[in-house]
Amino acid sequence: MTKLSETETLFFNVLEDLKEYLVDLTLVGGWVPYVFSKFLWKNIPVEPVTTVDVDFGFGEVKKRMYTKTIFEKLTVLDYIERHPMIDKIYPVVLYKGGKIPVDFITFSEISDDVLEKFIGRQINVNKIDRFEFLLDHRIPINIRPKKQKQGFKVYCPKPSAFLFHKGVVFMDREDQQKQAKDLHYMYFILRYAPDIDIIHKELIQYKKKGYLKNISRNLNEYFGRISSHGCIMVEKENGPDDYVDDLREDIYTRFKALRELL
Repeated sequence: MTKLSETETLFFNVLEDLKEYLVDLTLVGGWVPYVFSKFLWKNIPVEPVTTVDVDFGFGEVKKRMYTKTIFEKLTVLDYIERHPMIDKIYPVVLYKGGKIPVDFITFSEISDDVLEKFIGRQINVNKIDRFEFLLDHRIPINIRPKKQKQGFKVYCPKPSAFLFHKGVVFMDREDQQKQAKDLHYMYFILRYAPDIDIIHKELIQYKKKGYLKNISRNLNEYFGRISSHGCIMVEKENGPDDYVDDLREDIYTRFKALRELL
């Protein structure tokens, strides 16, 4: 990819808008495999997984005090407010340039003080059980868009943590399309991560420590056979692939190794 797409440009613009808050935000969701591929693994030939929504996780803010909430910062820039609840003015979801939603996610026990002083109560916040795991296992990744001198330090879950979390929570999805995306993100890491041996060791440690139960059961149910539902979902989500002779077999084999590990 020699030049940035409009979606990529808007993604980097969101990072620029939030640069003073990035130390207390964790990028989650569909942009994480993109960041892994382009800026952590630097697998240039790999076509990254891309999405539209920019999802940020957050927990208790300990680093610094902010003079403005994220809502106060973004609402004066080129963001359009959209209302998830038609009959209420707030909370809102902010769309960069009217095109890309910026979503915020946290865990259910988050303090009211953080919502009030860091995010702003005007912004819609999704609360998810077991979300702390991603926030507790994050790493900084330096991101610099093409032809720009300055970049960003963005926090993302470790590849192993992102993979492990997806292997648990995809079962909670009511939307099958979102399930398929979660499973495809897992396959993307299993296939392209250059340090897969390290990832495997970290996965074993998560399992030993009792994090996020049921991953083994979930994987066995969805990837127990080459004809299992999970293999078919990932194959469809991946689309035609010129680099693998038998895509379904490759998916099954990589998840089989993961199942045997866990």
